[in-house]
Amino acid sequence: MHPGTRWTGRRRGSGRGHRQLESRPTTVTASREATRAKRGFTLIEILVVLAVIALLTGLAALSAGAGGSPVTREARRLAATLQLATEESRLQGTVLGLKFRQDGYSYLELVPRERDTEAGPGFVWRPLLRSGAFAARAWPQPMRFELRIDGRAVAPAFGAADSAPQILLLPEGEFTPFTLRLVGTREAGATMRFASSGQFVLEGL
Repeated sequence: MHPGTRWTGRRRGSGRGHRQLESRPTTVTASREATRAKRGFTLIEILVVLAVIALLTGLAALSAGAGGSPVTREARRLAATLQLATEESRLQGTVLGLKFRQDGYSYLELVPRERDTEAGPGFVWRPLLRSGAFAARAWPQPMRFELRIDGRAVAPAFGAADSAPQILLLPEGEFTPFTLRLVGTREAGATMRFASSGQFVLEGL
């Protein structure tokens, strides 16, 4: 090369290498997105498995409660359905409720109001109908119960089927702690103590 001559060419392959460098961030981003999708899918799988296990456990508890006295059967059945409802609330991310009536109990769910009222948008309670396990249950007659929340006696609910429940079940897995005592006519009563964490104790069975 003579002095004063200016080189204006580019090294062979430099453009291709530049294009390869530019494509790397796109490849890395796609790989990260695929990893995130894979993690999310795995989490969903875990939640589904947990839901199936909870359902099978609840059904087994319902079957196990088929024997014994009427009070024993009703106490075990209520404990099993409450466990199922807790998992339902957690997986669906919705607030559920347990309402005790004079003649039995039922499960409700809190849903958005279909029509806005003059007071504005809001939520209403409606019966939980996604599973037969949550169908309204009537106490075998004659049977009576006593419900206590925070140590205070609570009266049974009256009025429309969509009135507010006494017990709330939250998506975080917690619900209103309460104590329920069932009493028959010719047998000792059964007491159920439910903690806010979902743990419960059955006494007198």
